[in-house]
Amino acid sequence: MAARTIVTGGDAVYFPMIDELCASVRYFRDASQMGLAVIDGGLLPEQKAHLTSRYGAQILDVDWGFKIADWRIRGREHLKVQIARTFLDTYLPETELIAWIDGDAWIQDMAPVDMMFDAAAKGPMAIVSQSSRNSTHTLPLRWAAFGYAEVRSILYKNARRSGVKESEARKIANQGTLNTGAFVLRQDAPHWQAWRSRQERVIGRGRVFTSDQLSLGLAVYIDGLPVDLAPDICNYMGPHWACDQDQTRLIERYMPGAKVGVVHMAGYDTMRRSLETTAPIRLPDGTYTAKSLRRPAWVNDPAAKPLV
Repeated sequence: MAARTIVTGGDAVYFPMIDELCASVRYFRDASQMGLAVIDGGLLPEQKAHLTSRYGAQILDVDWGFKIADWRIRGREHLKVQIARTFLDTYLPETELIAWIDGDAWIQDMAPVDMMFDAAAKGPMAIVSQSSRNSTHTLPLRWAAFGYAEVRSILYKNARRSGVKESEARKIANQGTLNTGAFVLRQDAPHWQAWRSRQERVIGRGRVFTSDQLSLGLAVYIDGLPVDLAPDICNYMGPHWACDQDQTRLIERYMPGAKVGVVHMAGYDTMRRSLETTAPIRLPDGTYTAKSLRRPAWVNDPAAKPLV
């Protein structure tokens, strides 16, 4: 395994996008330069064989990590992928630097990813905060009578649902959510154990799906584990999508219009299933075009389309 490894994962439904992500990694780095691993969250045998033979991807067979009642899982094997992110140091003991990228994302430019690797090599976790100039609002509130407001932040809501102490829930209530859809961390970093410890406590009562993001927030904002906040181009989720005038690359919506590194289609459920689904994308002249955010719409690469 290479000193640097990119990990993703998902089930059979996610396979076309996982294939596109793996193709984007190999477009920039061969197997001697970058390791590639895929967590099996319900992939078909032929899909796993394809990822291994075409991209040299290591298939990781993971377990649940924590005791979770069957009624909470309800056959959703893909949720193992959410939990396995906090155990990547144990699954990849020979990798010095581990990057996670969600299966519904792909790499358009490797430079921002390399930047995250370089930052994480110094000790902190390299990750993007959802509190940025691309945020639609800074702090979600629900206004009540007499001018009072109720804090509705993701971290606070999930903390209360998970039984986190009120004092800790309040401390993270106005903090930026650290998006675990893309991050880089050293294999020997203390974050892994602290993250798992927090997740084990919140997963008992809270949602399995959001337990990793909440527990990471607690480990960083309460336990004080260091992070190096990366720019949005390292995990670009919109909602303000833009591209250059000739429609060949996605760029950041605001100046200086930097080329997006990781294109993350979080929330685009229909687009995940169909290459025909489009999104409005702003051009520099102020007009709009409609294109898919999926890799085949932007890269003329034979590996962009799945072979299986």
